[in-house]
Amino acid sequence: MYQIGELLKFSPFEFKNGMQPKPKYFIVLGHLNDKVLMACLPTSKDHIPADVVVERGCVDVQERGVNAYVFSPKEKTTPTFSFPRTTYVYGEQVDEYEQKYLDEMSSVVEHLGMIDPQQFLDLRDCIKKAKALRRKYRQLL
Repeated sequence: MYQIGELLKFSPFEFKNGMQPKPKYFIVLGHLNDKVLMACLPTSKDHIPADVVVERGCVDVQERGVNAYVFSPKEKTTPTFSFPRTTYVYGEQVDEYEQKYLDEMSSVVEHLGMIDPQQFLDLRDCIKKAKALRRKYRQLL
């Protein structure tokens, strides 16, 4: 079972919705039960309004429906890894994945290490503020 706070890279990641598989980072946020993981898939796609400037950390603009945590490529995310470019985790994109589903992709997963503890706490605290986050996820975080 994957650890809470672990950063993984699947090359490629098989999306549940049938999208074209591609390399994807995966952050384990928590366990709902023995069979399901709650996780987020960071992205380099910036959906933050241009007038909101954040180099790293939490962006939470409730009145505009924006919630994201920003990882800077200038900082280590794990002791040995930094994202190659500015990377975003959007609160509304948190999802759950069955352990069995992820185990089927175990041959293509790279364990990048545990996210810096303070960054992980900041990430979780930020995501909890997302209006679109499902209630059961908010309770788990």
